[in-house]
Amino acid sequence: ALGATMLISAAPFLILFLIPVQSNSEQHQNLLKVLLSFASGGLLGDAFLHLIPHALEPHSHHGNEEADHGHAHTEDASADHGHAHGANHRHMMSVGLWVLGGIVAFLVVEKFVRLVKGGHAHSHAHDSPKAKESDGEEEKEEGKDKKTTVKKVETPNTEIKVSAYLNLAADFTHNFTDGLAIGASFLVSPAVGTVTTVTILLHEVPHEIGDFAILVQSGCTKKKAMCLQLLTALGAMAGTACSLLAEGVGAAATAWILPFTAGGFVYIATVTVLPELLSGRSSFGQSLMEILALLLGVGMMVLIAEYE
Repeated sequence: ALGATMLISAAPFLILFLIPVQSNSEQHQNLLKVLLSFASGGLLGDAFLHLIPHALEPHSHHGNEEADHGHAHTEDASADHGHAHGANHRHMMSVGLWVLGGIVAFLVVEKFVRLVKGGHAHSHAHDSPKAKESDGEEEKEEGKDKKTTVKKVETPNTEIKVSAYLNLAADFTHNFTDGLAIGASFLVSPAVGTVTTVTILLHEVPHEIGDFAILVQSGCTKKKAMCLQLLTALGAMAGTACSLLAEGVGAAATAWILPFTAGGFVYIATVTVLPELLSGRSSFGQSLMEILALLLGVGMMVLIAEYE
């Protein structure tokens, strides 16, 4: 199980070497925006086709119930219908609230970080007007200086970086649930574990490429982005270890982790990535490529969900 988790963590990392993007520079902007479109499609597809549906299942796929999943469904059919309907409604409400909780939590964190960083920027911006009260020439020069300082303050790097690190946090929890799934599936049998590993590997490759694009767009170099993504692999190792050491922990943990992470992914895709694609002017060809990349990201998640 631990070996399978290491394989899943290493394989996407090796693929990132093939992406010809070194940094968030002007010459790489078109390719980076295509990758960001792919990222947004992958994030939204992951949230709506993978995380939320699994969270809505009466028996989570991350627990030991995987072996007798079909048996559990036949037993549920013979149970009291009214009681089952009430329980399912409460469960769906709970999942919906956790998704919203994820969105609100990410908003609160980003607001707080922006407030802290914005406080420093605000104090720097107020230093220049004092010098404007001297003579006319100095006033013009200071006016120019003020404009340049304001431009420096208003660069979007800080706010994008906040969202990039939020994405890393969401990816860490997502990898944790993947680790829980791998550990639980290997406890059932090596065959089930192998199938689960292949499924998660196929799911992780497009996801990691998207995360890489978000980190580079935030100002990270290619090397730093890859190193940061390796750190999120620790989440998968921790999840696998927890699943192996404490059987049945998966079902309890994923009851809230899956929808909360889904909310985080929805927030990142809609608040961070999509506005980036709308900023500036793009040619018709570039816009078409970005839309196709977004649909490709969603399409890959559809295929993975279909055969999962």
